[in-house]
Amino acid sequence: MRKILFFAAFMLCTMCPYIAGAAPEVPGDVYKWVQSSARQDYYYNVQQICFVRNADGTVDTNRVTVPVLKIYDELMIHDVVSKRRWNGKSLSGFDDLVGVAEYLEFDIKSASVNVRQVDYLDSTLTTIEECNLQQTIDLKSLSPMSFDAKFYNAILDYAQRNQLELAERASSKLDARFKARVLAAQKEYIAKHKATSAGTGA
Repeated sequence: MRKILFFAAFMLCTMCPYIAGAAPEVPGDVYKWVQSSARQDYYYNVQQICFVRNADGTVDTNRVTVPVLKIYDELMIHDVVSKRRWNGKSLSGFDDLVGVAEYLEFDIKSASVNVRQVDYLDSTLTTIEECNLQQTIDLKSLSPMSFDAKFYNAILDYAQRNQLELAERASSKLDARFKARVLAAQKEYIAKHKATSAGTGA
């Protein structure tokens, strides 16, 4: 029996040499939790979410840029590591993998989101590897009940309820008329849409 147990333990260590890293400390004042699926937790960065500033210095209130965080469970970590091993990719640092940071840019009018970059993260939320992705997702194509749809909707809801803050974060040189327009649009959105805990923190 001892030989069988030893052999089983040896095989387990041989097949799964990469053990999930310790659960990271996600700062609550930086990242807002939205939801948890069976495989990952979803957060977005409330300190860096902002509208896009154009090359001429103007602010585009149709486009929202935001870093998001996805913290994996052990099965998801194992899947990522196994796929990298199968594809012959580097596993350096992936023994401490905990999830990814994604850098998103939403286009509100076209109802799309561009995933510009994905960073694999260790347990200190430090980047292990960067991947330039440039993947565009049509939000209308997602099932309303999908985790991705709920996550993206929560981010956009937060952006619409905090339009003036997002505009001022994008540029410190906004004129009074522009601020008034943005604030009016913000108030109109709030009046028409009931607050949700995921989008607003209410």
